[in-house]
Amino acid sequence: MSAFPRGGPWTVLMVCTGNLCRSPMAQHLAASYFSAPAGFSTRTGSLARTGPVGRAGAEGIVIASAGLHARTGEAMEHNAAELLRARGVDPAGFQSRHLTVDLVESSDLVLCATREHRSAVVTLSPRALRRSFTLREFARLTSAVRLADLPVGSVRPAGELLVAAALRARAAGRVVPAEIDDLTDPLGENRHRFEACAAMIDEALCGPMSLLSQASQTRRDGPSLGAIVPAPRRSRNGERTSDPAGHGPDRG
Repeated sequence: MSAFPRGGPWTVLMVCTGNLCRSPMAQHLAASYFSAPAGFSTRTGSLARTGPVGRAGAEGIVIASAGLHARTGEAMEHNAAELLRARGVDPAGFQSRHLTVDLVESSDLVLCATREHRSAVVTLSPRALRRSFTLREFARLTSAVRLADLPVGSVRPAGELLVAAALRARAAGRVVPAEIDDLTDPLGENRHRFEACAAMIDEALCGPMSLLSQASQTRRDGPSLGAIVPAPRRSRNGERTSDPAGHGPDRG
């Protein structure tokens, strides 16, 4: 799977275009599902400077982000940062960074904003194919997994089984339109578009991150939902019932 050994903290890498909006929001919202009791460490990429993704305690989880065309060292887009603060998530200290082969290959799971990003990740590191998904795709493919299906204790074995379940579902599943699996880009749009994007991210993260946090016995309640409008819902045939996000150019 990777040139890096599969050991230590379970590492999740969020990927978008500029590492300014979607992937930083996903990074921080995912981290909000985990607490850090003794023997467990949760870090975001902006705090971890000791390795490609940043390594924490042996029983922990590392959640980071990067952008395909990011300029390293830029601040998070202010609407994205404000949405995180409104939900009780602190984005202080975040700095964007450019996606590299080392970042991909040292990650156990790569979650991308769109299929285009996923394809770029796999082009950069073909070995990452079996652990690369879009955020919404991963949520869809793991929706049948229950807590009883996962080992309880540390994040890594639970995460590995969750990825394996997603792979099986992807191999057996039907092809769905890209719009079902992609996050629209809110960069340059109004606050409402950011709220809609954040709602989609949270909807995608809620299932898998809740499972991982419960399996690792480190569950928190996740982000506060009050400041976010509901994500677009879909019927069984994949059709939208609402579209608050719209479709814009893919930049953030």
